[in-house]
Amino acid sequence: MIKKLALTAVMLLLCGCSHKTEVRDKGFVRTIGCDSGEMQSVAVRLYGQEEVLSGSGDTIFSAVENAETAQGKTLFTGHLELLVLNPAEIKDKLSVMIKNNRISPSCSLIITTGSAADTVKSYEEEELSDILDSSSRKGKIVTRNISAVLNDLLEDDSMAAVPVLDGKNLTMGVVGYDSVIGVLSEEESEGLSWLTASQHDIYLPINVNGKAASFHVRKSSTRLTAEADGDKIKITTEIKINGSCIEENISETESSKAAAEKISVLCSKAISKTVTGMNADVLGIEKCIRSENIASGQSWKEIIPELEFYYSIKIAS
Repeated sequence: MIKKLALTAVMLLLCGCSHKTEVRDKGFVRTIGCDSGEMQSVAVRLYGQEEVLSGSGDTIFSAVENAETAQGKTLFTGHLELLVLNPAEIKDKLSVMIKNNRISPSCSLIITTGSAADTVKSYEEEELSDILDSSSRKGKIVTRNISAVLNDLLEDDSMAAVPVLDGKNLTMGVVGYDSVIGVLSEEESEGLSWLTASQHDIYLPINVNGKAASFHVRKSSTRLTAEADGDKIKITTEIKINGSCIEENISETESSKAAAEKISVLCSKAISKTVTGMNADVLGIEKCIRSENIASGQSWKEIIPELEFYYSIKIAS
């Protein structure tokens, strides 16, 4: 009996990987840039490779498969880090990717106003991801994955906030099903970051009595609330901050007041550009309102004129 078990184990070891692609025969994809036209065109960057592969096909995946022939390896997209898309057919392309288990729904997304394939080719292997991560850490943008963006596009307003690369400038923007609705300025983008994400270890430039200073935000949290107020709907963004001014000769009270005022202005600019200017629900306002059983039966566009925005910035050192 022992001999039979040993023989079986040996046979399993000999044949267990016979039908699998060896790791050395795979090319692990780090970044894909995809443009839509009559055909899908892609630029593919692999981990640890300088060469950028190109391909085209009826779908993104057929285009990627056609890019395989350029280097003779099976391209593996399971560890895809970054997807770069041009505005055309954004929703359709994301839907295809979510339905195909070859790409993780947590993959980060950048929309570019130019050619996505050319954008990927023009940056070094890690450069685009590094710019995205650095801007996010500094509180300038909010990273979004393909699953979150697609979910937003399926909401009532059919829009989503996503990092947009306009030339060499990376800020937040608002996209629809197949186009960029608008690109935010740096201040508007920073305001949207405060409204939608926690901040950690960032330095906020402030002005205290005419003197430039830096307020160190160690961490923050953001909470959105909705309340019926007569014929209006009061939307309050509460931001709790743990931080302090790094200059020693400025009072804690004055620096905290200056930081709160600066953040309120940034948030107001983001709201003015996105909600008021584009009718985009990039903050999850409608869900917040519905959870409080307010504006029942009204559509998002009917709700917008009734909104009033308030900011409560609470700072503890």
